Amino acid sequence: MKKRLTFLFLIAALTAGGIILFQCYWVYNTYKTGEQNLNKQLSDALQKSIDNYHVQKSELPLSLKSPSPFLSVLKVIEKDTSAHLKVFTKDAKHDPYTAKIEEVPVNPANLYRLKVMLAETQFMSATLMNAIKLDTLKALFKDELKRNNIDLPFNLLLLKNRQNLPSGKITAYINYSKSSPIVEAVFSNTGRLLLAQNIIPAIISLVLIMLSAGSLWYMSIIIRRQMQLDHIKNDFISNITHELRTPISILKSTHEALFRYGGIAEPEKAERYLKINMEILDRLDHNVDRILDITRYESGDKLAKPDQVDIEELINMVLKRFTPDAGYHIELLNPSGLQEVFTDSYIVDTIISNVVENAIKYGGEDVKVTIKINPFEKGWQLIIQDDGTGIDHLHLPFIFDKFYRVPQGDLHEVKGYGLGLSYVKQLVTSLNGIISVKSKLNSGTTFTIQFPQK
Repeated sequence: MKKRLTFLFLIAALTAGGIILFQCYWVYNTYKTGEQNLNKQLSDALQKSIDNYHVQKSELPLSLKSPSPFLSVLKVIEKDTSAHLKVFTKDAKHDPYTAKIEEVPVNPANLYRLKVMLAETQFMSATLMNAIKLDTLKALFKDELKRNNIDLPFNLLLLKNRQNLPSGKITAYINYSKSSPIVEAVFSNTGRLLLAQNIIPAIISLVLIMLSAGSLWYMSIIIRRQMQLDHIKNDFISNITHELRTPISILKSTHEALFRYGGIAEPEKAERYLKINMEILDRLDHNVDRILDITRYESGDKLAKPDQVDIEELINMVLKRFTPDAGYHIELLNPSGLQEVFTDSYIVDTIISNVVENAIKYGGEDVKVTIKINPFEKGWQLIIQDDGTGIDHLHLPFIFDKFYRVPQGDLHEVKGYGLGLSYVKQLVTSLNGIISVKSKLNSGTTFTIQFPQK
């Protein structure tokens, strides 16, 4: 069972780890993709701003500004005496030729690109490093960024011509000549913009990572708890087997003495054997009733019946059932003089009996048990303290679980089913009370039980 659970935990850990690594990679890849897309968007915006600058600063044909843009071009050159335009060549002995000029319409979809090409052709003839005005270009670039919903502070730099554009930077050539200088846009706070663009995917991935890690953590708790329950089950079966074997052996021995060896004919011996049998049967009956009571209180079939009770008198009656012995000492303290409380006397009797019995059984030699009655603002409380061996803090969260016993290797020096404190907690809950415990190894244990006044 343990090997199987360990294998399942390993598979779950590998699965959850793979999910976490994939999500981390996805977040990183999404960020890098967003960074590349942003750089391309900024580079395209810079190039378009340069194109707009060229168009604004160049003198383009007026025909391109008309509602139906066109260009005038030389369509045909042919020999004709009736030509509008006469052209002479030196080899033709001044033979006349005619050049036809036609208006070529421009597709509106290509008009902007045509204007840019003509503007760059004019712009290449200027002294490029001196002709470009960065303030004007900066204003155009800022407007272009606004159209793309980008609001980032930037600065423009003019670099000397290079064979290739610098990688990883927002740059563009002024035109397509070999000697064209380069405009570089330097941005700040691009990380903030990338974060804003990727915040939702990042949050979703973070949630998925946290859920994966939380699932792994919760699964590890469940697996450890399952292993612990398996150990408790095996421990309970072992304990109850030994607990039942002892009374069965005694009952079998006394029955055999009475039935086979003539013990029934000796009244004194028969009476002694029958008393032993009655004590054993009463103890078994008490344990069965305790298990049934736990089930009844949990299911709500058995309810508390509170009434006015003299708490000090009730506790003294409980303590009388514990035979004074050199091995332990019990003390009752009631500094406030509290007498009557509204509670169920049977339940309080059972609670005190079980806690004091546990303190005596597990406290070690010469243990001292102190019971203190205290009122507080919303009710009253019992503090049951001993100076025994104590309980390790690792086991404190589980001592109120059914069948749980603090492990002591493969042996339990004290017999029991692990039901006492579980029963106590169920009884306290039935009175709407709260029970807590503090303990430290070799320093004793303190149970604090608080009950509401009504």
